[in-house]
Amino acid sequence: MTTNTSPSKVASPPRGKSVVIMTPDERIADMQAFGGEIRKSQKTAQEFLIRAGILNKKGQLAKPYRG
Repeated sequence: MTTNTSPSKVASPPRGKSVVIMTPDERIADMQAFGGEIRKSQKTAQEFLIRAGILNKKGQLAKPYRG
């Protein structure tokens, strides 16, 4: 039998990253606000879809989404 004598490590957020604990209602409001931001114009919507990998840099559907 082996025993672990090293102190247990607790996961912590990466340095420089803040973690905000939200209630479900706060999370929903945050998601709705973000959706409103990206729908302000065609350009912001397209930029989001490119970052998400749904569109390529030319604005066309990325390979996994082509029919």
